[in-house]
Amino acid sequence: MNLVSVSICSRRMACAALALLVGLALALALGTAAAAQSAATATVAGRVVNATHGGNGGDDAGGAVAGAAVTLHMQTLETQDSVRTITDAQGRFRFEGIAVEPGVIYAVSVRYQDALYGEQVSLRDGDPPPLTIRVYDAAYDLDAIRVGASSLLFAGADRATQTIAALEIVKVVNDSDHTFVPGNQGPMSLLRFGLPPGADGLQVDTRLLGADIVQVDRGFAVLGSVPPGTHDIMFTYRFPYEGGETEFSKSFPFGADSLRVLSPDEVLRLDDADFGEAEAVSIGERAYQLIETAGVERGERVSVRLSGLPSATLGDRVSGALASARYEYVAPVALGAFLAGLIPFAIWRRRRMAAQAAAADAASDGQDAG
Repeated sequence: MNLVSVSICSRRMACAALALLVGLALALALGTAAAAQSAATATVAGRVVNATHGGNGGDDAGGAVAGAAVTLHMQTLETQDSVRTITDAQGRFRFEGIAVEPGVIYAVSVRYQDALYGEQVSLRDGDPPPLTIRVYDAAYDLDAIRVGASSLLFAGADRATQTIAALEIVKVVNDSDHTFVPGNQGPMSLLRFGLPPGADGLQVDTRLLGADIVQVDRGFAVLGSVPPGTHDIMFTYRFPYEGGETEFSKSFPFGADSLRVLSPDEVLRLDDADFGEAEAVSIGERAYQLIETAGVERGERVSVRLSGLPSATLGDRVSGALASARYEYVAPVALGAFLAGLIPFAIWRRRRMAAQAAAADAASDGQDAG
């Protein structure tokens, strides 16, 4: 046997064996890494503090809520699961060994004095920073609630169904250091909102935790606790009209510090409002009519005459059902567009009013000096 041939063959066998060993080691390493990744866990920890009593989430025990049940929620589109723990004497809670899985939404909640609190957490980068969940003593008195700003948009008039689409944005304000909790003394103890006669197709959007919507006389109510701060309630609906004009009328159970009513020029005309006259404004590239007022009293009813409405033909009435179905999809899109345009408009309008006020003060000072 040729020694050179044997030497070469031995080297080849050794190289093949080495390659096999390296491949097995690499596969084992990758498998271990994949297993470790699939078995990744995280810890969610934090404190529950009572902000009514000075709790700020610091290391001191001021306002600590001991013995509170804290729940960690884990939810996907198809499943939901949860685990629970109890806070210690310093209000601290801790969830360890939480499996980190793609497509799972994680959130922490706590119920305190009939009110629900919580927030979403991200485990994508491992353990999240310690959470501070601030709770408040409950109050059942509606005097703690007011409406800061209320905006009403007449988004469209449907000739086929003889209905007007309306969108409202209400800023509910709780200036106290207590959370308002709906009472059980009937509709008058609830967070209520008025609707015009014949309104239907109601859709409500709010970020108040655990809130439900119920129908009450001449409107609806939000069954949800309202912690201190400002909270947006957004809702859309339709109401009927006949002929070329109609009167829009609704009550404001909590009044409003300011009220803004808008309509695109091509939809309808705002006439004979009992709280002001319409002026022409532009939001983006679209022309609107605007009526503004301030100091709407609690329980006050506001009326606006709407004119220039389209009349239905026989063909329109036949196609009314289809138009009604389309509205359910158009309304949320229109609300988003309205919000996007209203914010810069409101900023521009405040600046313009401030400039006008400054100019008026300067003119007044000049006259006094003369």
